[in-house]
Amino acid sequence: MNPVSEIELKFGLSDAAADAVDAALRRRGAKVTTIRSRYWDSADRRLARAGVSLRVRRSGDRWEQTVKGAGASPVERLEETVPRPGDWGEDGPPAEPWYHAGNKAGALLDRALSRRGGRVPALEPVFTSVVERRAMHVVMPGADVEVAFDRGAVHAGDRSLPVCEVELELKHGDVVALIELGRGSVDAHGMWLSTIAKSARGERLLGGSAASQATKAKPPRLGDATSGAAIFRAVVRSCVDQVLANASVIAAGDVDDDAVHQLRIGLRRLRTAWRELGAWRGSLGPEWEVSAAEVFRGLGAYRDRQTVAASMQHRLAAAGSPEPALRLVVAHAIDPVALVRAKAFQHALLDLLAYLLEPLPGTRGSDARGGGDGDGADDKPPEEVIGRNLARLHARLKQDAKRFESLGELDRHRVRKRLKRLRYLSELVGSLYKSGKVERFLHALEPAQDELGRYMDLVVATRLAKEGVDAGDARAWFNVGWLQAQLPRAVERCGKALGRVSAAEPFWHAASPRRK
Repeated sequence: MNPVSEIELKFGLSDAAADAVDAALRRRGAKVTTIRSRYWDSADRRLARAGVSLRVRRSGDRWEQTVKGAGASPVERLEETVPRPGDWGEDGPPAEPWYHAGNKAGALLDRALSRRGGRVPALEPVFTSVVERRAMHVVMPGADVEVAFDRGAVHAGDRSLPVCEVELELKHGDVVALIELGRGSVDAHGMWLSTIAKSARGERLLGGSAASQATKAKPPRLGDATSGAAIFRAVVRSCVDQVLANASVIAAGDVDDDAVHQLRIGLRRLRTAWRELGAWRGSLGPEWEVSAAEVFRGLGAYRDRQTVAASMQHRLAAAGSPEPALRLVVAHAIDPVALVRAKAFQHALLDLLAYLLEPLPGTRGSDARGGGDGDGADDKPPEEVIGRNLARLHARLKQDAKRFESLGELDRHRVRKRLKRLRYLSELVGSLYKSGKVERFLHALEPAQDELGRYMDLVVATRLAKEGVDAGDARAWFNVGWLQAQLPRAVERCGKALGRVSAAEPFWHAASPRRK
């Protein structure tokens, strides 16, 4: 059996919504099956590190073995399933990688389980899952979709995590219909997109509950991107990978501070790409950006109050503050879970996925949409357009360095945002240029970003301290005075660090040898 690329939307849902979905599927005659799966890996978790899962599953009275790996977008997976006939006991047959020899699934296993010291590592069962699946096919204009509702748990030893999710898998037809069915699921049942696989839940159990679930950015692969549209698509995919992974964690109710931080980074990278590579947006409209910006700001306010207050407490205590804890006086609490689950944000994520799943302009199956926005960018080499944007940002920061001390607080914050745009754009397109030059340039940006971050932390902490004073806490006056006294020196350090950014050697005049 040849591996296939499946397109599937996975959604999390509340207990109340789960009951409603289960009842609706019952009424429509959906069949229920108990599915027991054992996941296999080497003792040193080589498959997990490679992003590959290998499971042996009993579905009804059949045993089958499946390999899954990453696909071309966050909702596409390479999958190959082979039957494992035989008279097996309750635990089923052992995993046998050779069943997948000679194709892409086998190649994934071979790379992950590479020989070390002349030996291929032995495989062992690492965790299991048991779910009841209620499933049915939905035939709609232009598409055939399997709707599956899974309820159960993943087990590793004496630990377990619940599973409650809906999967919409496109069997045949137009992906637009799948996306629209996903929108209807969000609207009708308050579902939220999730990329947390059952295998990821198992790995979390093995790693312990204290392990952070945050996902950091991975650089986009631009080696095969020969057009601006292809570069933009690859960059957006990289950003959406990070956004969806961290949004999934938060929407599930795990308010991991690292995940909040990484979701904001992913959204900022995405908005940077939208702004600075806008000549190649193609069919990606602006609607997603409005709700993404709202979530970004809300999570920023939440993080300021959670992390800045805690980090400044130690410095205030060392300075002799009578009340070093910055009291959070807010009219209403910011709920990251509600922000991420909001229908508008979920629709924005679906907009981005719809864009990633459509054919690139100029490829078979695409239409005349896409390309530039009318500025003739597609007539120029992509590196030329990108280099022009990088040069513009760098030139603005040179001006900012000269006048930073005379700027007001709001303009200094804009300088910080410009610096981040320059950094993220450099990281996103870095593989188009000589790596050594890119790394040296980014290294020159780091001190300025650190100093501007510390300056803004002081600004936020001062605001929090003033809220304490306004609430009637006279002891907070010490905090206000001490924090304000730190600002002039912080501003001076920012100016000097920005001067080093000004002197950094541009990398965008030196294309990677692969691009010449």
